[in-house]
Amino acid sequence: MSALDLQAEIMQLLREERNMSILEAIRMLLLRDEGEVDDDFTAEELAELDAQRADHLSGKSKSFTAEESIRMIREGFKG
Repeated sequence: MSALDLQAEIMQLLREERNMSILEAIRMLLLRDEGEVDDDFTAEELAELDAQRADHLSGKSKSFTAEESIRMIREGFKG
């Protein structure tokens, strides 16, 4: 499928879409700016996330699968 074909299909789907949440989500996706900082996070929060990611990549912290996380949460609440 070419870019023009894809654009035409998307435009047709958009003309038919009535759900405002979906339309707003698509609008935000199309307006994204790769270099823009997410307004939902403060500079301190972004720095903390960067530090946590660096720890993960360096092996200083452990990651868990979704199943492991759910199991740990359930065991923690079993009192």
